[in-house]
Amino acid sequence: MNANKNRVNFGEGRLPAMAPLANPYVPFQIEGPVRYEPRKAMVRGTLYPGLDLPFMGMANQNNLPVTPLSEVQVLAFAVQELALYLDTHPEDLEALELYRQYQELYRKCAQAYQADRRPLNHTTPGRDSEYAWLDDPWPWEFAANKGE
Repeated sequence: MNANKNRVNFGEGRLPAMAPLANPYVPFQIEGPVRYEPRKAMVRGTLYPGLDLPFMGMANQNNLPVTPLSEVQVLAFAVQELALYLDTHPEDLEALELYRQYQELYRKCAQAYQADRRPLNHTTPGRDSEYAWLDDPWPWEFAANKGE
């Protein structure tokens, strides 16, 4: 058997002969769109109602508990959503100002959370001389973080 025949060439992108192709659709977002408030945006998965396209009509209507950790997560989500919007709409000064406001709120909220509880990621210096990043609960462990 020829050894070269079974070798995979990772430098080439090839599809099988009968591979179906996807046809994505990305809605065009107008400048200055309506926005959800950040807590609802996190639950819905987008800051913008115009991009809220629930899978098979099933929309997440749950409420996010109000905890110090959820406050940090909500602000981080809003900052990221605004950054993605500003990538395509850099001239929207209202969105830019909101982005800066949320950045500052996130910085303060994250700083307070980490000073009072635990690091949010491994790059944050711990309060003690020990490595606390591995301490439970992890930020995404919802049930363990209900009271945080």
